[in-house]
Amino acid sequence: MHTLAEQDVIHRVDLRVGQIVDIAPHAEASHLYIEQVDLNAESTETMPNPRTIVSGLAPYMTMDTLLHKKVVVVSNLKPSKFRGVLSQGMLLAAASEDGKTVRLLSPPQESQLGERIKLEGIDWQGTVDPVLKPKQKVFEQVAQYLKTDQEGKASYKGIALTTSAGPVVCDLKDAQIS
Repeated sequence: MHTLAEQDVIHRVDLRVGQIVDIAPHAEASHLYIEQVDLNAESTETMPNPRTIVSGLAPYMTMDTLLHKKVVVVSNLKPSKFRGVLSQGMLLAAASEDGKTVRLLSPPQESQLGERIKLEGIDWQGTVDPVLKPKQKVFEQVAQYLKTDQEGKASYKGIALTTSAGPVVCDLKDAQIS
């Protein structure tokens, strides 16, 4: 069983399994895509399902490659506009050291949409923040420790990110995740 310090903020970040159900190029920025991501959640006035997520993946992946792909979503970031389009989350991806190669993290195909991604062997005690406050930089504190290992497993401080169906993986090994 792994342990984390009680003050560790990873438990405040809500990582969920999602699936890209629609994708389009951003009309004002060729490097951006606008994805509709199903998190199998009930729509609310402030957070619909599927969610609109704007990503900078266009230089690295085709829309056909992304459509219907299961992804890892940071689902409790404060929504923000990218070139006029409100993004309601972030897709997690790993990047090569030179930044020329980017690959999305992949939860197992058997994982359930909307399932919370956890740390292997960690009993979650904390609750997620409904919305992370940008000034507290919670995600930034977590992101610096998100990496893929030599087998391509996504991890936080060396502890595997996992779903009920198994570990979250990526084609890029020993890479930073953001």
